[in-house]
Amino acid sequence: MTESTPPARPTRPSLFLFLDLPYGAAVGYASIAMPYLLRRGGLSLAEIGALSATAFAPLGLKLLWVPLLDLGASRKGWYLAMAAGTAGLLLAASLVPDPVHHLWLYGALVTLAQATATTGHAANNALLAITTRLEDKGKAAGFSMASNLGGTGLLGALALGASERVSPRAAGLALAAVVLASGAVALGIVEPARFGAGAAAAVGLLRAIGRQLREMARDLWGTVRSREGFTGLVISAAPVGLGALTNIFSGMAPDFHASARVVELVNGVGGGVTGAAGALVGGWLADRMRRRLAYGVAGGLTGLCAVAMLVSPLTPATYTWGTLAYSFANGVAFATWAGMVLEVVGHGAATATKYALFNAAANLAISGATWADGAFAEASPWRVLRGSRGALAMDAALTVVGIAILLAMVAAASRPRGRAMGSSPATTS
Repeated sequence: MTESTPPARPTRPSLFLFLDLPYGAAVGYASIAMPYLLRRGGLSLAEIGALSATAFAPLGLKLLWVPLLDLGASRKGWYLAMAAGTAGLLLAASLVPDPVHHLWLYGALVTLAQATATTGHAANNALLAITTRLEDKGKAAGFSMASNLGGTGLLGALALGASERVSPRAAGLALAAVVLASGAVALGIVEPARFGAGAAAAVGLLRAIGRQLREMARDLWGTVRSREGFTGLVISAAPVGLGALTNIFSGMAPDFHASARVVELVNGVGGGVTGAAGALVGGWLADRMRRRLAYGVAGGLTGLCAVAMLVSPLTPATYTWGTLAYSFANGVAFATWAGMVLEVVGHGAATATKYALFNAAANLAISGATWADGAFAEASPWRVLRGSRGALAMDAALTVVGIAILLAMVAAASRPRGRAMGSSPATTS
């Protein structure tokens, strides 16, 4: 079977409801449990912020090594190895006796857990792309994003709760068990063969690697220069449904007079549940309309949530329903985006690399939008749009710009073709 051949035994989309839980466990631990435990131990917010920035660096740097997933060993093998590594590293971090006084060791273990988790996440995305049917990619993306978003909130809350009520060691054991159990689901995936039988032996290892690298470069360039690939990359980098406010909602809480307990419930368990529910809805939507337009609809829903909070009173009730509604819309947007990208990357020699490229573009856009939301909140020329109202207004405005860019790209991709821009492994979304 060649790399472009559809899978003989397609993976059931529902399996992907479990396969991103290792990633969610690592990110949830680092974003929810770790800051609380270090703050309680006496570390300053500045020190915690610096450690968090270091710990999450692998999520942005993974494009440097993700091409290895397309070279040689199976993506399923990579996924299983990274799940095991993530479980071991989270357990090891929980066993550090006094994290504040062993900060280098603790920080290194948590950072390495993010590296293994994000690498496994990339392998999972590749498996999603190459082992699901075209007509199921929306549903599969929805289940995967539900696993991602729900796992981050729920498993982060589990780690924090177990650390507080039992011990940090119990939290590590619980997360490791969840990671191993969910990762084992991948054993049921049948991955298409990467090379013809005996190919490596016939031409030699180095020549086989060289040939694969050429195929990867050809596949990557063919996608990027095609209408579908180029416009999809632009859409990924546009502020359509980024959900940037989820990164600063906790900082907005004082403006809404929301208590610490409200922040914990709304941004932890509540955000995980509503984000996962939104992702399932988004996956359903992505299989029932053009996926780029579905992403535009989801982005519009996200913007409307920001506008609704903007025009409502600054109360704890507004903070609660607004944050949960925004989280739901963000789940819809992430799933429809993933469905769009899966359709573009298709089955090819550089599947993992291509998905990571689109993901990197989206992550850069999220970082930029988060910065813009916060900056406008402080520097708005209009007094009424200072603070949280400014962040909400900027987020809604950026969404309008992003949807306009998306519609322009849809129009560009839909124009009758003259001479083909390049070959693409996928159909127009």
